[in-house]
Amino acid sequence: MVFMKLAAIISGGKDSWYAYYKMLKRGYEIATIITFIPKRKDSYMFHFPLAKNVSIQVKNLKITHYVFEVSGEKEKEVKEMEEYLKKIVKIEEIRGLISGAIKSNYQKNRIDNICKELKIKSFTPLWRNDEKILLNEIIDSGFEFLVTQICAEGIEKWKNKIINKINLNEFIRDLEKARCNIGGEGGEYETFVIRSPLFTIFN
Repeated sequence: MVFMKLAAIISGGKDSWYAYYKMLKRGYEIATIITFIPKRKDSYMFHFPLAKNVSIQVKNLKITHYVFEVSGEKEKEVKEMEEYLKKIVKIEEIRGLISGAIKSNYQKNRIDNICKELKIKSFTPLWRNDEKILLNEIIDSGFEFLVTQICAEGIEKWKNKIINKINLNEFIRDLEKARCNIGGEGGEYETFVIRSPLFTIFN
């Protein structure tokens, strides 16, 4: 185990949970999960759909879970996040922060800047990964997720469907046909993890 206590920002979606899982596999101690719930659906920083249900995912993990409400307003929510993180870093003696950023420079730069200000390390294990390879990797690692929201034409049939090893290739084909970002980085779809090596919501 790497002796550096980390906190992870978890939205409930596939990317934040897979980032958490990858850091765990690398031997890091993850002491705290933090969920930010934006008041606005158009938040630049945070995942809105089902973030309030992360408590269902973490209930059997025996880990401290902090939930904070933020305005969801551009830049204001970043300041709010920094204030909350400042408290957590002090209370939990956190030395690093995990996030699931893949290609959003806006999100990564702001998280990196906050971490620099708080004198902790920023970990983004999925950064610049190829989305198609990453999506296959997530499913191959034992994750399954619910598609909670669709914001692109041509993939509407996947709303409220569970993505797993059985239908992943079809899901990717439809995303490619609709010219969507495979990872949903453009907001084409949103996800909520229901099964993983860490937890299972439905038996």
